[in-house]
Amino acid sequence: MNAHRENDPNELDRFKRDIDLVDYAERQGYQIKKEGKRGDWHQLEKDGEVLIVTRKDDHQVYLNTGDDRDKGSVIDFAKTRGGDGHGLNLGQVRQQLREYLNDGPAPTRAYAPAADVTRLNALPVGNPDHERQAEEDRRTRLISEVLGVKRELTDRTYLHGRGIEDQTIDSPAFQGRIFTAQQNEHKNTAFPLYNAEGLVSVEQKNEHYKNLLPLPKNGIWVSHPTEGKGTQVERIIVSESAIDSLSHHQLKSGQDQKNTIYIATSGTPTEAQVALIQRVIDKQEPREVVLANDRDAGGRQFNMNYLNELHPARPLVPVAEQEAYKEPTRPVQWHATSDKYHTGLKVTYHHDSAEAGAQQVQQLSDRVGQMNGTQEAGPTIALEVQRSSDRETVLRLSVAKADTAQLEVLTHELYRQREQLRPEPERQQETFLRVDYPVAKDWNRDLELTRQGLNAEQIRSQAQRDEQQREAERQQRLAEQHRQEQEQRQLARQQEQQRRENTPEAQEQREADDRRFNQVVLGAAVASADTAPDPRPFRSYQSEQEAAAHTAQFVHARDAGLVLLKEYINDNPAPTGRKVDETEQQENRDRARYAERNPAPALATVPAAEEKTATWKIDEVAPNTTGRAEAWKEVLDNSSYSYKTSEIRSTIDEQGIRRAEFDMTYRNDQPDIAIIHAIITNTNARAEAGQEVYAGVSVSESEADRAARQVVAEAAAIQPHNRDRSMDQASATPAAEGSPEPRAAEAVPAPQGDEKQVVIKVDEVAPAPGARGQAEAVKEAVAGSGAKTGDIQSTTDAQGIRHSEMTVSYRTDQPEIARVSQTLDAVASQKGSSVIEHSSDRAERREISKGYEMAQPQRTQEITR
Repeated sequence: MNAHRENDPNELDRFKRDIDLVDYAERQGYQIKKEGKRGDWHQLEKDGEVLIVTRKDDHQVYLNTGDDRDKGSVIDFAKTRGGDGHGLNLGQVRQQLREYLNDGPAPTRAYAPAADVTRLNALPVGNPDHERQAEEDRRTRLISEVLGVKRELTDRTYLHGRGIEDQTIDSPAFQGRIFTAQQNEHKNTAFPLYNAEGLVSVEQKNEHYKNLLPLPKNGIWVSHPTEGKGTQVERIIVSESAIDSLSHHQLKSGQDQKNTIYIATSGTPTEAQVALIQRVIDKQEPREVVLANDRDAGGRQFNMNYLNELHPARPLVPVAEQEAYKEPTRPVQWHATSDKYHTGLKVTYHHDSAEAGAQQVQQLSDRVGQMNGTQEAGPTIALEVQRSSDRETVLRLSVAKADTAQLEVLTHELYRQREQLRPEPERQQETFLRVDYPVAKDWNRDLELTRQGLNAEQIRSQAQRDEQQREAERQQRLAEQHRQEQEQRQLARQQEQQRRENTPEAQEQREADDRRFNQVVLGAAVASADTAPDPRPFRSYQSEQEAAAHTAQFVHARDAGLVLLKEYINDNPAPTGRKVDETEQQENRDRARYAERNPAPALATVPAAEEKTATWKIDEVAPNTTGRAEAWKEVLDNSSYSYKTSEIRSTIDEQGIRRAEFDMTYRNDQPDIAIIHAIITNTNARAEAGQEVYAGVSVSESEADRAARQVVAEAAAIQPHNRDRSMDQASATPAAEGSPEPRAAEAVPAPQGDEKQVVIKVDEVAPAPGARGQAEAVKEAVAGSGAKTGDIQSTTDAQGIRHSEMTVSYRTDQPEIARVSQTLDAVASQKGSSVIEHSSDRAERREISKGYEMAQPQRTQEITR
């Protein structure tokens, strides 16, 4: 059945007709930014990508204004963008679109009503001239709406705001290449895009505004020669934007006064734009082409592709009574692409034999291995041979976007290799293609910083700070996006959970679970008194996360006002340190060095060999700041716990980030070892969880020290801070009326007992509103045993898991102590439940419980009945 559907030729047509492409794109994260007044087109945007959706015949089609190769129906849309941007095959597209239709697609979008049938029949059918004329009319209308009838530059406010001087604007190169667009009261600066047919689109810019007309991006912004029209061009400079071209001219034209034409692509160059640039080269025959794109992953990607695609002026040769440009041979060619996180380079070798291809691939593989071997963090370039034949070998290189420069290095080496493999008449001049990067991110930023009086080194430093700021903003956006996605997933889970919980079957299952749980608790409460208690630890740590969850009970215990240091740390140290001026920063650099370790002196009663060291490492989160490590150390020193801290040691890296550390020394036999364990464990757990105040904070130690401390912390009796437990006064509780007298006085506990407290935690899938969960069942069972239970305190996390806890109290001299003890043990054995108490209290209640059971057999029999 499935195979038949895969081969159904009509299914793809149904997808095109039945799926609303705009709705489908919106579900992929695209947003509608504009639409035609008659609803005949929609402009969608996502992550800077602009799509135009219109209707063709009986279905919708889209066009990517930034890439004229990216267009087609919903089939092409899904095929290109599926698989997290890596693409889908046709079978996968079918499956994805079937799932969309099964989920219930949006109603088909209403477009402008079709023309009258009789009028349609009067028109020529399939006449391409009419289609071209309609597209030409649309382009003319859009351009006229922006530029009007009289095209001139009347407002220079935006250009002056970007640092462009009148002398640059009035240069012969830019006359008639910059206009003012006025729509109502708004004025924007307009840059026209041309191709061989003339004006084909317009880019508008203003402060916080950028717009490219929703037309195919098949034109380029091109200046006149700097020495005027009709002069011999010596150089062509290609950049991403017209503003960058003007900035480059203002910064560098006085240094090298070659007759130059500037070309800009208004962002990512399309295939049509690259062909236009080559046509300009063919016509102007410059001596050199300068690639002046941005200093970022995108600019490097553009330069890599230009190195493959641009050539010196090509000669015309006769072909079938016509002339065509003669393309040079391509023994090696490449093409760079990128997605959200990675940059890829597809390399194709053309060779005479499989052996020659293998040799070329081996040379590239060796070079990649050499580059990977120099990286401190390990290999960064991945190489995969995708296919190979006697005549062709195709491979793919991939890096994280931050490492795109490494692929660019390889591209320059491939460029030189290709020129050596070409016939000598086809080889390019060594300096024909040249890359010229700005010091900062782009040329306009260079111009801005230069106008501020900064030299090259200062511009470079500022560029690093700019990059750090952009990265921080990007991480913030990602965090916000992640938070929103989590909220949406949680809401969906809760809705699904509520739907399931409200079914009769689910209610019956919950009632059955409650009955089984109560039976287990009752069975444990009447277990034989001869059953020996489990000699294993009541709770052991399987991971740091479990240790963090266990030690978190100290906060909730609130034993005599106990306040753990981790709460001080969470509330007091600021996320960043104090800002320092240039003088103090230099002083910090001069004296920043790692001092000799100065561990705290060991107590005289404990051998020095038993002293342990944990090193606190605290980085500032902003350059040129200090004081963060001192704030943390002060909190530790003021806590009065039994550890000691050393002096602070620090260094400052090239970005001005101060990295500090100091040692904490302690002994495992100290009374507050459980609290020390909680401090270290929870600090690392919160830092790993991404809490802001813990950014750049970690506590490192040997694995042996960590494991040893974990063992003794689990077994230790927790000592409340600044309180002498020996001063506690036990209150007497009279025996309950009607309680049986003990048979042997020596076998029962003393009449006076202590009141004990435990914390019970229950983790479960959040029940539907109003439904009874496992926490409520636990509370009922424990209360039935004779213990006192507090209110249930619950929170639900992003995964829909409900975390509940309650405080339980009992007296060691109450008649029901045996049943209370066995009920607590039964609860602890249940999946999702845990009982948090001092190990000494646990041992005490078990021992007392055993004594009561031996002294009161009749009471046990009554419970059994």
